[in-house]
Amino acid sequence: MSAGPGNSKTLLTLGLVCLASGVGLYFTYGRQSVSTPPSLSISPDVEAVASTSSDPILLPGGTYMIGSDTGPRDTRPARKLKLKSFRIDPTEVTNAMFAQFVQATGFQTDAQRKGYSLCFDKTSRHFVRQDGADWQHPDGPNSSILGKETFPVVHVSWYDANAYAKWAGKSLPTEFQWEAAARGQSLSGDFPWSLEPDREVHQLANLWQGEFPLRDQALDEYHGVAPVASFPATEDGIFDLAGNVAEWTSSYYAEDSYTLVGEVDPVGANRGEMRVTRGGSWLSTDQTGVSEATVWYRGKLTPETSTNFTGFRCVSNSDPSR
Repeated sequence: MSAGPGNSKTLLTLGLVCLASGVGLYFTYGRQSVSTPPSLSISPDVEAVASTSSDPILLPGGTYMIGSDTGPRDTRPARKLKLKSFRIDPTEVTNAMFAQFVQATGFQTDAQRKGYSLCFDKTSRHFVRQDGADWQHPDGPNSSILGKETFPVVHVSWYDANAYAKWAGKSLPTEFQWEAAARGQSLSGDFPWSLEPDREVHQLANLWQGEFPLRDQALDEYHGVAPVASFPATEDGIFDLAGNVAEWTSSYYAEDSYTLVGEVDPVGANRGEMRVTRGGSWLSTDQTGVSEATVWYRGKLTPETSTNFTGFRCVSNSDPSR
């Protein structure tokens, strides 16, 4: 393709967007605001959560693959790990599930206490600090989650997600548990599905189709977040492990995690300024040659950051009686 004026303008736009989504997220919306972690001493209410969520999926103990030798530096080297069995929720935590938590505890999220959250604005096509955006008002003070009870909750920080998980008697997955759930026990593949000849990617996940950030073709029928389980599950019955919303994990981010991590039930680095997110979101595109929706891609955000493209799901012990 020739590098004419039009192409140069497009490349410049994409470069600015990458800068906003990378450096901007960390320095402007992460480090600048001082956020006090909410109390995590909330009593678990497993019975309440059970009434709003499907049965967790058992992932058997065994050998799983992590990383990619052809991916970014922080995903190398690809390695085999041994994990104990665990259960993972089949969907991301929904607005209805989070509402039950808030009603039971009176919990206020980081975004509610700060008075703003981070949005990718579909009109301006930029990442913006949106005053009045929170989990109940995903697009700002004049928006609502009414009728969106089955959508994944967004505008939740890592602290918010961790507080919910503790209340539910569960935890956030380590990034290695998350990747094991996305891959299954397959030792190959880049996505949580095997692409069938008669199925296109937009039929399998809520991702960005078109030239980011200029135009979303919405071949998947969604300009933004979709209700959970709108797309096919993995072979294990887990939904939305690629796209829709990025998902918080319990793991600290470190670039060399895959070099240093142990081989049996690793949790990752023991400290860091950011936490790992996984799975990409409705904003994910492969225009740069690497899609955030791959099973091995490692996102990262400061733990007080909340956005309209980040949510979470929970894991629990493989023995539900414990």
